[in-house]
Amino acid sequence: MSDIKAYLTDSFTQFLDIIGKNSPYDKDAALAMVFILMERKVFIKKQRRILSLDLIEQCLNNKSMFENIIAQPSESTSSTYDYCYYPYTTKYLAKYGALNLSTLKYILTVLDKEFFAAQGSSSMNMSVHNIQGKAESAIVINDCIKFIQGYSNAKP
Repeated sequence: MSDIKAYLTDSFTQFLDIIGKNSPYDKDAALAMVFILMERKVFIKKQRRILSLDLIEQCLNNKSMFENIIAQPSESTSSTYDYCYYPYTTKYLAKYGALNLSTLKYILTVLDKEFFAAQGSSSMNMSVHNIQGKAESAIVINDCIKFIQGYSNAKP
């Protein structure tokens, strides 16, 4: 599996070069292409899940952000990560069952409370508290929740 991991990591670098930039959105797009390639090379779902987590850690250098939504909800669960920058990666993890549904729901509840509290605030205050970024992250998280619930409801 280390050979395929090295191949996919090299592919990530090549895809990022093709895209030509290094923003979080560009990294997410390049990793999405790697995930598509991985689906053609790795056929066992459990191996895909393990490999995708390794690739996220290696390619995005943002392990704590994704560990936050994989683990059970706790006092250390954070709602401040910007999942809006990594929509493909986050949804891919949902697709392969790596995300914790309870944690996603917890984060969405916290974000909803922040949105409610921000109603009527000035645009400066909303900007300082990154309300737009949090709203976009909430959309990504909500999409993952719907995907997971839809998948679990479709199982016989």
